[in-house]
Amino acid sequence: MARPQILSLPERLEAHPKYAGRGVCIGFVDSGFYPHPDLMHPRRRIRVYADAAREVPVGGEFFTPQAFGWHGTMTACCAAGNGYVSGGRYRGLASESDVVLIKASIDDGRIRGKHVANAIRFPLRYPHLEIKVLNISLGVRRDDPDFADTEAAVREVVAAGIVVVCAAGNNPGAPPLAPGSVDEAITAGGSNDKNTTGSDDDEPWPSSHGRVGNVIKPDLLAPAIWLPAPMLPGTLTAREAAPLFQLLSVLEEESVEHGFSETRQTASAEERASVQALIEAIGARINRCKYISPDYQHVDGTSFASPITASVVAQMLEANPALTPAEIKRGLLSTAVPLVNVDRERQGAGVLKPRRAVEWALDQRRDSRA
Repeated sequence: MARPQILSLPERLEAHPKYAGRGVCIGFVDSGFYPHPDLMHPRRRIRVYADAAREVPVGGEFFTPQAFGWHGTMTACCAAGNGYVSGGRYRGLASESDVVLIKASIDDGRIRGKHVANAIRFPLRYPHLEIKVLNISLGVRRDDPDFADTEAAVREVVAAGIVVVCAAGNNPGAPPLAPGSVDEAITAGGSNDKNTTGSDDDEPWPSSHGRVGNVIKPDLLAPAIWLPAPMLPGTLTAREAAPLFQLLSVLEEESVEHGFSETRQTASAEERASVQALIEAIGARINRCKYISPDYQHVDGTSFASPITASVVAQMLEANPALTPAEIKRGLLSTAVPLVNVDRERQGAGVLKPRRAVEWALDQRRDSRA
């Protein structure tokens, strides 16, 4: 069974090759994290791990792969991972950025507004960390008692000069939840680029959209499907992927060199059929689980469109550190490319274009010097 050859994000998005978020610290608010090698080697780029639901984080919880840690680990690596485990291939666009990881859920994985608001304000309490971009890939329901305070926290952080990027959500029948509902935030909906470098066949990915008060969200679209991300080492998922690829490699090599024969002579029809069936079964399992290597799988959702957008913000700030949150947002939206025959409410300004956004940031720097 044919397996999709997942392209890396720099390949697919025509990223500017000179910029990788150097000197920029990105904060991630999510349900949990793990110090993945793509963030730790060859240089440790995790500045701080914090827990917004506790006074003191539990170190063992962070350093031991947990089910609730996969989502935040993948979002952080999607933006700032350097692809260390893949030899640099599956890296994010901000692969040189430092990161701060802020857990905003309780042990059962539930998301509560008070914890999210607390996490969003983390850069204000610790300004010495110099967080310049804050990515939030989770949502707070409108009936949460701290919904309004979650929105207020975003406004406070943006007013302090920090760019806030939020996931729109994955419910096309409803507008984004907080904090993606806030006008000052950059809210990323999803696009589907079909895992190709061209843009002629791009289309919207089914994400949340609509009017929130007087605001229409999302602000723009970024890739939300076919996205390479690392699996948590030691988890059942990772433990399954590695032997599947190993066995598949052995069977495919055996079929080429020895014609499926156990005795390395002419294989019987029964031998060929049984081995071929096993190859197809393993390939089907790999495809079903979205594995793309023993260490990576492809993921989908606006949870990943958001950090991809945040990684472009980090590139823009490396190119021009003087840009304000409002200017960053203006640059991203003015360089996005609208999809044809798609309502503005569904796509905002259009599809994120990383290289154009960075070049816009460079132009602003040149204009300020003129």
